[in-house]
Amino acid sequence: MSIAIFLKNNLKNIPPNLGEIINRIPYSKRPGIGNVYKLRKKEIHDFELFSVEQKNDFIFKRMKNLVDYAYEEVVFYNEYYNQKGFHPDHLKTFEDIQRIPIVDKGTLNSYDIEKRSAKIKGRYIVNTGGSSGTPFSLYIQPDSMGHEWAHMHHIWEKLNFKASDLKIVFGGRSDLKKVVEYDVVRNHFAIDIYADYKLVAEELKKILKKRKIKYLHGYPTSIYDFAVFCKKEDYELQQLLSANLKGVFLGSEYPHEHYRNVIENVFNVKTISWYGHTERAVLAYEKTEKFTYEPFGTYGFTEALKFKDEYHLVGTSFYNFATPLIRYNTNDIIADVKASNGILKSFKVTKGREGEFVIDKNNKNINLTGLIFGRHHEIFNHSKFIQVKQVKAGEIELHFVSDSISEEEARNLFDLRNLDLDVAFVKRSEPFRTPSGKVNLLIK
Repeated sequence: MSIAIFLKNNLKNIPPNLGEIINRIPYSKRPGIGNVYKLRKKEIHDFELFSVEQKNDFIFKRMKNLVDYAYEEVVFYNEYYNQKGFHPDHLKTFEDIQRIPIVDKGTLNSYDIEKRSAKIKGRYIVNTGGSSGTPFSLYIQPDSMGHEWAHMHHIWEKLNFKASDLKIVFGGRSDLKKVVEYDVVRNHFAIDIYADYKLVAEELKKILKKRKIKYLHGYPTSIYDFAVFCKKEDYELQQLLSANLKGVFLGSEYPHEHYRNVIENVFNVKTISWYGHTERAVLAYEKTEKFTYEPFGTYGFTEALKFKDEYHLVGTSFYNFATPLIRYNTNDIIADVKASNGILKSFKVTKGREGEFVIDKNNKNINLTGLIFGRHHEIFNHSKFIQVKQVKAGEIELHFVSDSISEEEARNLFDLRNLDLDVAFVKRSEPFRTPSGKVNLLIK
C-alpha cells in the first residue's frame, strides 16, 4: 500500500511514533504536493534575487494569465469586466494592471458562487466571515496545499523550523475528541482550547517527557492564556516546554504587544506573526521587524490602494483558479505603506484585523487597541483578558477575567481619564470567544 493511500485511510489512527517517521519525508517528495511545493520554494528563493524588471515581469505574466482565464471561464468576471469597459487585451505592460477593475466581497456576493467560480475538478469550498463579519464562500483548488506549505515553511524557517519538528497548536477546532490530539498530516499535537488547562497539562507532561516539542503555534490570545496558566499554576509544565522550545508562531489574530511580551517572557523564545486570510489573496510576514508585514511576491500581487484618506489592502491570488480573486479589496486598513516601482514592500495593519473601536458620546471612534493596550492599566496585574462591549453610543461594558478582584476594584485599576464614555465593569470566569475560538477585543 502506498503512503498516500495509507494516510488517506488511516489519518486519525496514526500514532505519534509512526507519524514522526512519516514526517521525515521531505515535502518536496510527498505524494500529491511535492512538485508544487518544490516549484514554489524555488520561486520564493529566486524572486528575492530578481531585479525590479524581473519582478514586474513575473507579476505581469501571472496577472495576465489569471485575467485571461477568468474572463473566459467565470461568468462574473466576463460580465463585470464588460460592464466596466475593461477587456484582457488591455493588458500590455505591468503598468496596465492598474486598469483592471477592483472587486470586493459585496460585489462578489451579488453573484451565486457558481457564477463567480470555474468548474475545476477536485475543488472544495471554504467559508469566511473575515474581519468584517460578512459571510463569503469560495472554492479552493486541490493543489493549494503545496503552495501554502511552501510559503508558510519559509516564514517559520526564520525561527529555524524544519518540517519534521513537532508543534503544539492552539486553534479553534471543535472536532477534537481528546483534550490533546495528534495530527499526522501537520505533525502537531492539537489542543482543545475550550478544555480545562489542568487536564491539558496532564496530557502534555506525558508527551513532553517522551518527545521534544520545539514550537507553539496558534491564536496569540490562546497561547497567551496558556502561558499565564503555566506561569501561575504549573511551573513543571513551563520548564518542560522551555527546555526544547525554539519559537512561537502567531497566526489568525493580530498579536497585540502585551500578549506577545508575556508569551516571549514565559517561554524565553522569539515569536513571529504573519498576515493571511481564508481567501488566500494575500500572505505577508514579519520579515525584518515585528508588526511590519512584507508580502510574498510569489503568493499573489499585493497592493495598497487609497480610498478617501485610508489605504486598503488589495490582493490577487496567483494560484487559485477555482474562485479567482483579482484585485480583491480586503477592506483591511493599513498604514506605514512602503512601495517601490509599483510593488508594495511593507505595511502595518491598523483597522480591520487589529483596529476594533467603540463610539463615544460625541460619535467619535475610540480605537480599542489604544484604549486597552496604549494606557498603563493596573488591572492587567489582576486580570488575564480585557474585552469591550458597546451597549450604545457613549456607553460600554468592560468585561474582565479575574479570580482575585471585584467589579468595583476593577474600576479603580483601569485608567478612565479623558474618556467621554459611561463604563460598566463586568466580571467573567472566561473570555468571550467567537465561534472559531478567537478572543477579540470587541464583543459583538
